[in-house]
Amino acid sequence: MGKILDQPYDVNLQVTSVLSKLSLFPHPHIHEYLLDPYVNLASGCRSLFSVIVRVVGDLMVRIQRIPDFTPKLLLVRKRLLGLEPEGPIVDHMTLLEGVIVLEEFCKELAAIAFVKYHSSSAP
Repeated sequence: MGKILDQPYDVNLQVTSVLSKLSLFPHPHIHEYLLDPYVNLASGCRSLFSVIVRVVGDLMVRIQRIPDFTPKLLLVRKRLLGLEPEGPIVDHMTLLEGVIVLEEFCKELAAIAFVKYHSSSAP
């Protein structure tokens, strides 16, 4: 997960798919480790939240060096959705695809946490 900005698109989809499935598993320790941003860990240990925070921090630095980042990101998103025909190669394609996978994965984790919270608090 920590290399999501530098890995191929299909690898990122596989990694996030496994993490999503693990997040759905109804076990308190797995839930805590994967979905609780405030989990207390031993020194040097990383949670999914801490890895995502580190990746986003790295991303914020890297996008400063990419001209026209937002239009390129939109173009890559449209191509992945099939709304835009394949055209010339876009610079930083792996990074842009990684950003899109990261965005979608964060939304999926939020939805999982929301559903798990509401299903555990239901009477």
